[in-house]
Amino acid sequence: MFNRIRRVGGLLALLLLLTGCTAPQKQTLTIAEQFGIAYAPLQIMKESRMLENALPDVTINWVQLGGPTAIREGMLAGTIDVGFMGIGPMLIGVDTGMPWKCFTALSANEVAFITNRADIKRLADIGQADRIAILSPGSTQHILLCMAAEKELGNRDAFDSQLVSLSHPDAMSAMLAGGEIALHITTPPYSDLELQHGMHKILTALDVVGEPFTFICGVATTRLYDERPAVYQGLKECVTAAIAQINADLPGAAQQLCDAYGVEESMLLAQMSYQGSIYGTVLQGVDTFAAAMERLGLLSAAPTLAAYAFVDVEVAP
Repeated sequence: MFNRIRRVGGLLALLLLLTGCTAPQKQTLTIAEQFGIAYAPLQIMKESRMLENALPDVTINWVQLGGPTAIREGMLAGTIDVGFMGIGPMLIGVDTGMPWKCFTALSANEVAFITNRADIKRLADIGQADRIAILSPGSTQHILLCMAAEKELGNRDAFDSQLVSLSHPDAMSAMLAGGEIALHITTPPYSDLELQHGMHKILTALDVVGEPFTFICGVATTRLYDERPAVYQGLKECVTAAIAQINADLPGAAQQLCDAYGVEESMLLAQMSYQGSIYGTVLQGVDTFAAAMERLGLLSAAPTLAAYAFVDVEVAP
């Protein structure tokens, strides 16, 4: 009888193995960010393990990439679920059929046109041999350059042959080294570090657009939103909590993050306090930005709110 029971038990174990009845694999959530203090809430989330605590059954993977093109490629390949980027590439993605939508605003930092050349006071002073550093074609920095070139020179494509795609740290290194790079369209801390080295600012995004707008937003795949609503909601709540934590104590946040960004605490606090605070979950000025992109031929049509944002996204009136 004992041998019979043992044989039955062995058969049951074999059947379980053959039918794949094993412990369920842990879900993963891969999030892509870029460089700069515009992404500070994500640094807070990583340091405090907010997502790991909120989603204990999910493995959280963070990747830092040099620009929106790499994020787009990863999301197309299915290796990235969530990306943080400028509203320009977000809108271009919607226009070209990317399966993503905006789920939150993140920050509204200053974007500055910084030059290392004393003789360059405006865009018209940039020569044919000079090069302009942007993150990538289609980035918000590139779109702002097109807007500014159209406004000042009457030609949105005036500098297309002079663009160099570089991450902000690499572009700053190139600016400090001299050479061909004469203009870097960038954000803090890189803009302020360049200014500290004697460079100067010739334009800001506010000069170009004429009104404040969300600079960085979070985009999620429609698959994440549709198929994993609990993970989506947990992510959204953590971003909101990180932003609230920063805004509740900006000096404390600057103290916490100054080493991570490699700048003095007082400078970081000033950068994080642009227009009061640069961080918020409410989208602002996206439709104005999209209309300008459509006018310049950078979008086939300005998308509706429902086309570029999930239904739970807050939008400024």
